Amino acid sequence: MSAQLPVPDAIAQAHSRELTQRLVQSAQISPLLFSDYMNRCLYEPGLGYYMAGSQKFGADGDFVTAPEVSPLFGAALAAQCTEVLIVTGGGVLELGAGSGRLALSVIQSLDEALWQHYWIVEPSADLQQRQSQLLKEALSDAQFDKVRWLDVLPVGFTGVILANEVMDALPVERLVRTATDFAVEVVSADDAVPLTVTQRSSSTLSDVDQTSLTDALTHIERDLGQRWPAGYCSELSPLLGPWIASLADALAQGVVLLIDYGYPRREFYLEERTQGTLQCFYRHHAHNDVTFWPGLQDITAHVDFTAVIEAGDAAGLELLGYTTQAAFLFGCGLDEIAASRSAVWGERDTDSPAARIQHQQAINRLTLPGEMGERFQVMVLGRGIDVALRGFSLLDLSHRL
Repeated sequence: MSAQLPVPDAIAQAHSRELTQRLVQSAQISPLLFSDYMNRCLYEPGLGYYMAGSQKFGADGDFVTAPEVSPLFGAALAAQCTEVLIVTGGGVLELGAGSGRLALSVIQSLDEALWQHYWIVEPSADLQQRQSQLLKEALSDAQFDKVRWLDVLPVGFTGVILANEVMDALPVERLVRTATDFAVEVVSADDAVPLTVTQRSSSTLSDVDQTSLTDALTHIERDLGQRWPAGYCSELSPLLGPWIASLADALAQGVVLLIDYGYPRREFYLEERTQGTLQCFYRHHAHNDVTFWPGLQDITAHVDFTAVIEAGDAAGLELLGYTTQAAFLFGCGLDEIAASRSAVWGERDTDSPAARIQHQQAINRLTLPGEMGERFQVMVLGRGIDVALRGFSLLDLSHRL
C-alpha cells in the first residue's frame, strides 16, 4: 500500500529522515514499545506529526474533521455548551484545537454574554499560530480578547471541556494473544531495515510494563467473558485513564464533551476484528504502514468508550450520556440551525439554492451512517450538573457500555 501513496517533497522527506534517524538510534539500543514509537512519531518536539508545520486538516491536508466539513457542527455543539453554561457560568476549554475552525464556529454561535473565556490547550506552536491567525481575522476584538492559549490544564475550571478527535491520537500499545501468554508489538532497527514492527514476548518487558499490561488485558478479557483467541491483535490505551483523570482534576463544575471514532468494548474487541483498529492517514489515504515517512502521517486508533467511562467513574465523574454523532447533533437542533442559515458564518446569499444544497451535503456527511454519523460517538462526563442534556434527548446508548 505504501508504494501507492503520494511521494513527499524534498523538504518533507528531509524532515522525516531526521526523525527517522533519531528513532533508529533509539531502536538500535533497545526496541521501542509501540506506544513510545507512536508518541514520538506524533509528538517529538519540532519533528512529530502534530508538532511540525505541515498542513494536516482539510482538503489540502491528510484528513478532514467535522469542523472542516461545516460550521454547522460547531454551532450544534454550541447549543449543548449553552445549556451547560447557563448552569455553570465560566467558559469553554478546548483540547487540541486543530485548525481552529471548531473554536471559531462555537464562539460565533454562543451568546457573547454567556461565556467568560475560550481557552485552548494546544501543544503545537505551529497550530497555535494558525489558530490565532484564523480567530483574530474572523472574530470581533471583544470575542478574540476572550481567547487564550494555555500550556497546561487550569485548576478549578467551570464550564465545558471540549475534545474533538483527541483520544484517538493518544499513543496505544499493540498486544497479540499467544497460546499461553501475550506478546507486544515493538519497533526495531538494524542495518538492513531502518525501522520494522516485530513482536516480543511479554516476559521480555520490564516488571512494571509487564504487570500493567497483564492487568489491563486481564481486565478486558474478564469484562468480555472470554480470552482473545490465539493470534488476535488489538490495542489498548495506557494513557487514556491518566488523561481522563487529569481532566477530572481540572474540572470544578461542568462537563467533558468527548467526540471520537470508537466503540463500546464488546464491539471494539469483536472476534472478527483480528488486527485491531490502528490506521495511518496520509493525504487522504488510509493505510497500515506505521513506518511510512515518520512524522509526515497521522497514526491513530479507535477509542474503547467503555474504558473512557471506567476512567471517568474512577476519577469521580458522572456519565451524562453516550450516543452517535448523528443523534447528538440532531438532538442539539442541527436541522433548525441549518434552516436558519445564519449569516454570522460569513455566508452571502444564504437563501440561494446553492447554499441550501451545501448545507444539506454537510448535514449528510456529518450524520449519515456511511459517513461520520455512526462512526463517531459522543460521550459527556460531568460534575455538579443536574440537567438532562439535549444532545441525548433522541437516543442514549449508555446501556451498551
